[in-house]
Amino acid sequence: MRFQTTLVSVAVLACLASPAFADDCGPLKQVNSLDLVAANPNRALIPVSLNGIPKLFLLDTGGDVSQLSGQVATDLGLTQHDANIKMLDLYGHASNKYVRIEKFGVGRLTGQDINMMVSPNPNFGVGTRYVGIFAPDLMGRYDTEIDFGTYKMNYFSPDHCPGHVVYWPHNALGVLPFTFHKRHIRFTVKVDGKDLTAEMDTGAPNTVMHAEAARRIFDLKPDSPGNVPLNTQGMAEAFGRIFSTLDFEGVEVKNPHVVIIPQLVGSKDPNNSQRTGNLTQRVDDPEDQADMLIGMGILRKLHLYIAFDEGRIYISEASAPPKLDGPPASAATASTSQQ
Repeated sequence: MRFQTTLVSVAVLACLASPAFADDCGPLKQVNSLDLVAANPNRALIPVSLNGIPKLFLLDTGGDVSQLSGQVATDLGLTQHDANIKMLDLYGHASNKYVRIEKFGVGRLTGQDINMMVSPNPNFGVGTRYVGIFAPDLMGRYDTEIDFGTYKMNYFSPDHCPGHVVYWPHNALGVLPFTFHKRHIRFTVKVDGKDLTAEMDTGAPNTVMHAEAARRIFDLKPDSPGNVPLNTQGMAEAFGRIFSTLDFEGVEVKNPHVVIIPQLVGSKDPNNSQRTGNLTQRVDDPEDQADMLIGMGILRKLHLYIAFDEGRIYISEASAPPKLDGPPASAATASTSQQ
């Protein structure tokens, strides 16, 4: 779920433990391990604690900074303060509020007096099991491993020999270069043989292309032949399209289904004024936006090791899910039937 910010970000990692670095690289050192929670549709949730109260956040590598539902902030008695940044989402909402959490925990890691942004969407989390977004600002100081076969997430210290990270059995392995661009994991993909910039977005259930890129690269408009009209989350001009191929290092997708969405950033922000000296742009208009977001429809089939310091993602097929003892999956399914 793509978000962007303006101005200076609130630091939320200052109180989390920092990894130690040595002069010589060494073996992998695991810092944290978490069991993720599978949720529909195509969601991965991460258990956290807010002032000792267990909650679930949406694992969202496409987010910018981590966020909390405004309603949950109120329910927990957290005071909302004005921030020096503005949060914007793809659906036009905006927020410049943050709360201070005295103790924030994720697995073995805890932080004190953590500032966290309030979600710009006033209905964020309604009807779901998650109350916040766990974004790359809480990942980038460590290597992050995510195996969607077993729904495990591990943190490793980046203090190791470059490239010496793949310890799990696999049939095929890809190594994808990326840039950590404004806290977004950005890389190049090919769609029907054409290069596009993409970002990894575990918060998006589907793979998404921005309408401007669809028009510029493929000459696609909402009424182009072969499109499927959609009205997703109030986006009346959104449409679906099946391309022939989508490829990035180690991953090849045949006939990928892509949702193409219009530009709505800032459309519900009353403070989205015209930029000084520019008659065509407004304050909230996105700059340097990726062409598309690779969502969970593709990512859920993968095992990923994101080495932030190396700028490499090591990719294999997801591990086989563990075999469950006892009655078949009906009990497990019931626990994940809601988002």
